[in-house]
Amino acid sequence: MNKIFITGVSGLLGQALVEMFLQNDFFVYGHYFQHQPEDQDNAKWLQGDLSSLKKIRNFLGRNQPDLSGCEFLINNYGPITIKDISALTADDYCHDFFHNVLTAIEITDFFIQQTRLRSVINIGFENIGKIMPYKKVLPYAIAKNALLLITKSHAETYQPIRFNLVSSVSLNGASEILKKNQTVSPRKVAREIFRIIGSNKSGLNIMIK
Repeated sequence: MNKIFITGVSGLLGQALVEMFLQNDFFVYGHYFQHQPEDQDNAKWLQGDLSSLKKIRNFLGRNQPDLSGCEFLINNYGPITIKDISALTADDYCHDFFHNVLTAIEITDFFIQQTRLRSVINIGFENIGKIMPYKKVLPYAIAKNALLLITKSHAETYQPIRFNLVSSVSLNGASEILKKNQTVSPRKVAREIFRIIGSNKSGLNIMIK
């Protein structure tokens, strides 16, 4: 049975990803922080605080016996700061960069070194790769665009491991909708991620609407 590790499984997309991969005969290891999902067959929930490098490394070391058997990784964890640009501080930029970029790097490096990693999916956002002004999500946009560059660089460096980035418009049910009347179901995004993670393609930046 294929095994996958997914961060942030208690969120909208995380829940849809768990359901999608369980339905397709994967064993799912899922990270959560506060809200543990309900127990399911072929799934194991791993609680962890990813708010510092020390805590990330402790989490990975503590769960190394389980994670070492995973060949697939989805870096789904990544909170967003929504704040008017005039109110932003350096801490806001550091927060979004750490949680969306450094966390993904640290976890990915662990998997490259400790597992027989085959495929990685990083999660972007709807305006990924666009040079444009941002009024309320600038730190998040900076972080996600950095993650795009890292994804493409990893794809080139760590062949034959596959690295792709998947973005979408805001999810149905999300507390914040970046563009009115433009949403997509979490299940549709999860279905596309499932298709991509099993493909032979790498270095892609895929948008789902």
